[in-house]
Amino acid sequence: MRLMAALLALGLAACGPVVIGDGAGNDQTASAGGYTMEIRAGDNQQTYLITTPDGRTVGARAAEGASALMDNTRSQALAAEPPPQGEALPEQVSIRLPGFSLSVAGEDNGAESENGQVRISVGGEGGQQVVVNADEGGPGDADDLAYVRVSGADADAVREFIAEQEELSAEVKAQLIAELQLPPASENAAQ
Repeated sequence: MRLMAALLALGLAACGPVVIGDGAGNDQTASAGGYTMEIRAGDNQQTYLITTPDGRTVGARAAEGASALMDNTRSQALAAEPPPQGEALPEQVSIRLPGFSLSVAGEDNGAESENGQVRISVGGEGGQQVVVNADEGGPGDADDLAYVRVSGADADAVREFIAEQEELSAEVKAQLIAELQLPPASENAAQ
């Protein structure tokens, strides 16, 4: 459950102006110049994928205290796979305004239940979109699944995303930044 809460917080913290999508692969493309960041977590491992505006994907994996940069072919292939989907969930909240959409779906298994699912999609007209799909499988973390996708991000947001990943070693973080060939940090990012 802690993993799901952390992933949800990460996804929502990245919110800014955003585009509409449903988390099922029917998302509108991010604005030109935007990066897409993904976390896929399950089976006690996390996969981090970052797709550049020119379509290159760089990835890393972390499990059991170790992390490593992924091979480029595997990163590209994994980024092309649809996000993990559970069963369809009833929509609980939906807010749609011109240029903005918020949709939350979930199931309530009662106070005594040790499992649950939530799907959140936030979008608007500024080029970013945040999708969070989380499935608390039951007692313990071994069967929990989570997927977070932030699209339309700038290079400063990518640097911050990489820096905040506690499961990745400093060496792997540096390798990700080097592979992405990020432009120099903006002055605004330091403030």
